[in-house]
Amino acid sequence: MPDHLFSPDALAALTQIAAGARACDLESETLDFKQDAGSDGETIRVLLDAAICFANLKGGSIVVGVADDVPGPDAFLGTDISIELIRQRIYERTQPAMVVSAIEHEHTGKRLVIVNVAEGMEMASDTKGRSSRRHGSACLPLSISQAATLNDDRRRFDWSAEPSDLTLADVSETALDEARTRLRRYDDERRRLAEAPTRDLLGDLGLVRDGRLTRAAEVLCCAREAHPPFTYVFRESAGGEVRSQYRESVPGLIAYRDVLSRIVASTSPTPVVLRDGQQLELHDFPLVAIREALGNALLHRDYRQPEAIYVDHSPHVLSFVSPGPLVVGVTPSNILHVSSKPRNALLAGVARTLGLAEELSRGIDRMYREMIKLGKRPPEITDEAPFRVRVDLTGGAPNQIVARFTATLPHHVQDDVDTMLVLFTLMNRQQITVRELAPTLQRGNAATEAVLERLSEPDIDVVTPVNRSGQARWQLSSRVLAELRPALAYRTMNADQIDRKIVEFVRKNATIDNKTLQIFFDLDVNGAAYRLRTLVQSGVLQKLGEQRRGPGIQYGPGPAFPKR
Repeated sequence: MPDHLFSPDALAALTQIAAGARACDLESETLDFKQDAGSDGETIRVLLDAAICFANLKGGSIVVGVADDVPGPDAFLGTDISIELIRQRIYERTQPAMVVSAIEHEHTGKRLVIVNVAEGMEMASDTKGRSSRRHGSACLPLSISQAATLNDDRRRFDWSAEPSDLTLADVSETALDEARTRLRRYDDERRRLAEAPTRDLLGDLGLVRDGRLTRAAEVLCCAREAHPPFTYVFRESAGGEVRSQYRESVPGLIAYRDVLSRIVASTSPTPVVLRDGQQLELHDFPLVAIREALGNALLHRDYRQPEAIYVDHSPHVLSFVSPGPLVVGVTPSNILHVSSKPRNALLAGVARTLGLAEELSRGIDRMYREMIKLGKRPPEITDEAPFRVRVDLTGGAPNQIVARFTATLPHHVQDDVDTMLVLFTLMNRQQITVRELAPTLQRGNAATEAVLERLSEPDIDVVTPVNRSGQARWQLSSRVLAELRPALAYRTMNADQIDRKIVEFVRKNATIDNKTLQIFFDLDVNGAAYRLRTLVQSGVLQKLGEQRRGPGIQYGPGPAFPKR
């Protein structure tokens, strides 16, 4: 079986090690390096632990025969362990039995073995019930409760669909009124549902099954003493004293409404007038992003953990801390496009019916999009597994230049998260390659290139390609640069400004060539050649010497060179 069927990260890392890197610096959530232990049995034990660890996250590759703390080629120790032995022993000593793949791979004359581990369909453990899970470049043991949570997630167990120990008598009338109010906003069959008797309403929503309340009903419609859904605090500055707080043991629907209203009441609106006279009212934090972050915390948290959702609000930072890790398979680096795997499927479904959650996604893309449209950083999502997930939104007054510009884009462009991420990236970096941009978009190289090509089409005209040293790079189009120049993190000059700088340079140094122009004005070879050709044609510059072609041509003052 060819090497390329295994992790390209493993093969790339081996090349980096050969060039002087250390294996331990290249290990990740999906890559580990091991060397032979004292015997085959001890080596198998090490590989077994690593395989279980990878299977309980999203899979990965183990490279056997490499010292992890030795830089350069000396790290390649090689291994004599049998591929068949590795596969057989891991299969025999795991529950459920794991089937791994393995190949021999020769590198710098040493025999290595690459073991490929797939993400498990169920939680993996050894025959004694011990299990671990990858976190960064480490394997952390799972407690009994953590293992149970992982196993439930893997089997698509829906905690929210299970029966509650509460009854219809425990349903809050205030929560029912809130649900009916939400349903009356629609013009479809949901409006009819709003007028149904309580038992029918709850049954049609899926909150009653077999005559019993579900846990989703308990979360949304019932109050549990000493178990508030949210703890909300407001501070006048991040890290400052708490000025107000909310921690009420009320149903989730009511807590969501109350916390949302408190956040909105503490934000400062900024009026922005567009070129066509239309006026927008923008807030410190986009209201769509607030609703999505708050709703996601309520719907996708791990309710087997006892803590409340914690919301920490100041004018410059709004943080949402939700108990439990991200669902298995979802990470901050793939959260925009990975297939949705709701932990609480029934709860999420009811929320969609009530308008608490977006129908087609988890709403994460909307948070990204709305933050960037106001000239702010995208949300910062941190998976502090296994304890919590943290979402941080950056506040402060919106960037009016960016807000005006994005508001003038066609709706299908301004509502596209890829477009907003490209715009944000190129407002902070003058140029970028497809490979550099792909992790930000959370897409592969081919899909990222397709996004850039679409944004360079004349009817959109957001980016333009630049070919430098044979490598395609992308930058904002001249139209976008002109509109966003005051908001850019770098300085740009238009053609007239460059020409004036060229004249000043030649006046001081007598000559200039293509290479110098590239270095001083951050132009590629073609851009520099175009500026020189334009100035020669206008008589401002002229070629010096007998050389007519090539990058070594020197240019000096021409007949129309400006006088002081």
